[in-house]
This record gives sequence, structure tokens and C-alpha cells, in this order.
Amino acid sequence: MAVPDGQVVDLWWADLRSADARLFPLLDDLEVERLERMDRAADRGRFVVGALLLRVAVAAATGVDPRSVTVERTCTDCGAAHGAPRVAGARVSVAHAGPLVLVGTADVAVGVDVESVDRGDDVARWVTREAVSKAGAEPQAPVTSLMVQPPLPRYLAALARAGPEQPVIVTHDVAESAAALEQLAAGRWP
Repeated sequence: MAVPDGQVVDLWWADLRSADARLFPLLDDLEVERLERMDRAADRGRFVVGALLLRVAVAAATGVDPRSVTVERTCTDCGAAHGAPRVAGARVSVAHAGPLVLVGTADVAVGVDVESVDRGDDVARWVTREAVSKAGAEPQAPVTSLMVQPPLPRYLAALARAGPEQPVIVTHDVAESAAALEQLAAGRWP
């Protein structure tokens, strides 16, 4: 049975073990500038993994080479290069917490968030609200949100997607993401 457009959400999970120095040259100039402003190694690792996993996820969704994916991050409020990522051919969202990175792609507005349960009370409500906010759907438009299972205990994650139907979720685990990032880093992308 075919799934109608807009109902599939691809979730890509990665962790800091995929932070490989060979990925750094694949960042664009604005990403390099942003990376250079980060002091903590973990922040730098999450940023690099998220930026390149985003390209891998878009490549998987659209069939293009991940090295040709252009990511637009212009903030719609201030014009600086720290806004939500946008790409041609897919709707995307990126989140990270602790060692985890999560990328979501869909044909419709999508948002993802992940947080440690140690962050405080009501983390489930927090990640759901963040995912809905990141989906950026019109206020009157229906949005479906649901909790998703992170690959580590003591973390909660949510996704939100435009539309009233429950989406079909395709999950790419940490091992699959690591293998894709390794191929990209080694210059062996199919």
C-alpha cells in the first residue's frame, strides 16, 4: 500500500561518536564561522554532526548528493545566520541534547526536539511544545505531535508535523547514521 505524500517522517538519530574531524571541511563558510565561535568540544561536535546529518537526511529524502545540499539558516527575525535550517526539496528540523543529535525530514512542516529528563520537571511537555514550535505550521493548521523513543535512556523526544493524520515514521538508528556520516567523511558517498 502506498503512503500518501506528507505522511512519512524520516528520523535520523546520531551521537557524538560520529563527530569526525574529516567532516569539518564539508561545512559551508557560515557554518565554519559559527563553529569557530563555540568554546565547548561537545557543542562543536553536536553542531558538526547535526549539520552533516541534515545533509545526509536530505540526500536520502531527495536522492541528491549530500555534498550538494545547501542549507539556509537566515533568521527570519534578525537576518543573522542562526535561524532554523531550510533546504530545497524537503522540510527539516534539527535538535540535540547531551550526546544525541536528531534530524527530521518530511514533505510537510516538521519539528523535532530532544532533552534529558534531568533538565527539570515536565520535560515531555517541553519537548512537545518545542517540536510544535519548530514545525512552524500556521496557528490554525492542524499539527500532529507525538513522543518518539530516543536511543538512550533518560532522554525524551517529540516530533510534530503539519496535518491531522498520524505520520508513518521511518527511524534511522545511530549505527545507520554513523555509517552514512563515515561514508561522507571518507568521500565514498554512492
